Amino acid sequence: MDLTILLGELERVLARLDDAGIRHLSIAPADPAAAADRAATTGSATPTDDAPLPQGNGSELDAAPAPGELASRPASRGQRPPRFPLPAAVTQASLAPQWKGAGLALAELSTLEALQFNFRDCMACKLGATRNRLVFGTGCARPPLMFIGEGPGAEEDQQGLPFVGRAGALLAGLIAALGLTRDDVYITNVVKCRPPGNRTPEPDEIASCRPILLRQVELLDPRLIVTLGNVPLKALNPLAAGITKERGRTFAFGRWTVLPTFHPSYLLRNAAAIPTCWLDFRRAYREAYPAV
Repeated sequence: MDLTILLGELERVLARLDDAGIRHLSIAPADPAAAADRAATTGSATPTDDAPLPQGNGSELDAAPAPGELASRPASRGQRPPRFPLPAAVTQASLAPQWKGAGLALAELSTLEALQFNFRDCMACKLGATRNRLVFGTGCARPPLMFIGEGPGAEEDQQGLPFVGRAGALLAGLIAALGLTRDDVYITNVVKCRPPGNRTPEPDEIASCRPILLRQVELLDPRLIVTLGNVPLKALNPLAAGITKERGRTFAFGRWTVLPTFHPSYLLRNAAAIPTCWLDFRRAYREAYPAV
């Protein structure tokens, strides 16, 4: 696929939405004309280290398959990748539920619906007092691909759905370029409540939500997890360096494989990073949807 065409299409979509003054992106199946919010972007996924963006010769980009070709491939889960042990820095003790009086034990919550219901009124950290709605996650219940972002933004806090602002429109565009839809994957965030002013979640907030995130991963059992930005990268791999050093380098989290890449809100501010991120999305597709 010609990367110039991909970037041009994404630019034109966002421009049309801005011109139309559309305030939010609806992801209801009955509304294919959904559009993106013009206001605050989701997350603050700016890299925290100063490493330059990886540079390539363009050959990988030129080899990208067309969306139509990808869409025609069977979405079989096929054989799963090797099972990895938890990284040394992430022990079962550190991932154990931190809840006191929060309802049923996490191991007893055997469905996503039960997990979401159990924590619908969660006040385990200070974000609970300022949220409008808890933003749990959305998408396929058995997804080959799972995307983890940072936290809800203003529009997400109003709708109770992840990635429905401008950053969400860009994420949806990249997913669509792979021949997939949001319903084919699962999308969530590390923290389930909006940090005030869209600030970066604080360590205690991340620690409070991490047991929920881990149980989501266990129930979804994706073939590949894609982390978007620094916060989810560090939530799953505390010893990781900054995102510009780690992006594109897979690591093991329990029995799952994780591929870090940039957050869409960072791409909105730094368009030059989109080609690098597109390489990661192509790789994610190949690993999540292997040839049958």
